[in-house]
Amino acid sequence: MSKGSVARRACRGLALWRRLGAEIRTTPAGGLSVPSCSRPGRSYRVSLAGEGRCGCADWRRRKEPCKHVYAALVWAAKRRVALRIAESERVAA
Repeated sequence: MSKGSVARRACRGLALWRRLGAEIRTTPAGGLSVPSCSRPGRSYRVSLAGEGRCGCADWRRRKEPCKHVYAALVWAAKRRVALRIAESERVAA
């Protein structure tokens, strides 16, 4: 995958997280449910294990991180930061 292609997917993932990040959910089977940008009401199962996997056509075709994987990574990173802040506040109290 070219650096430009990675950058485009990462930017699209960030845009997806900004627009629909509040709809990203954990799934009972593990992984995350990430909404589709182009098909309202549809979401894709994303696993962040290893290099990341997604159920979308882009990932199935390329076997490389797609915008849904990048959006899930942003969501997970934001969640970890929030948990660290909450933990530090609890310890300080």
